[in-house]
Amino acid sequence: DRTSSCYASNAIASTYLKTMRLSATIIEESEQRQNPLEEREIILRGLAIPMIEHLAVTRDAFDAIDLSDNRITTLGNFPRLNRLSNLYLTNNTINHIDKINIRRNLPNLKSLVLTNNKLTGLHEISALGDACPKLEFLALTGNPVIHFAHAKSCFNTRMN
Repeated sequence: DRTSSCYASNAIASTYLKTMRLSATIIEESEQRQNPLEEREIILRGLAIPMIEHLAVTRDAFDAIDLSDNRITTLGNFPRLNRLSNLYLTNNTINHIDKINIRRNLPNLKSLVLTNNKLTGLHEISALGDACPKLEFLALTGNPVIHFAHAKSCFNTRMN
């Protein structure tokens, strides 16, 4: 019957989205463009991916990576990306930052957009100051951590 077939298709699509992985093929086939700031950018948004992986396939060819609107829980697992200066991770479920991986592999990160994630601890955010010595812009709107009264002074101290 047509109704049960529709439900079955939706169930398959839902399962597919839950298990989507960021593969080398997906990266290679993703939109790549020059953004309004004249930076090379790759768009990996809206893929329902749960983790960052296989970005070495990019061969460090991008100034900006957009990983918004996914299901990423940990900011980490990056290969060495010397060229990367802007990272967009809006609307994920990030609750942990691997500061060691970020420090080792994203040495020129200047802008990090983490709007609407699940960051709750000041320790996660304050570590970014050490991990990203060139960081100039950090967006945290929509994260539980911004509700701490002393959070802003902590960020300003670490980023300056």
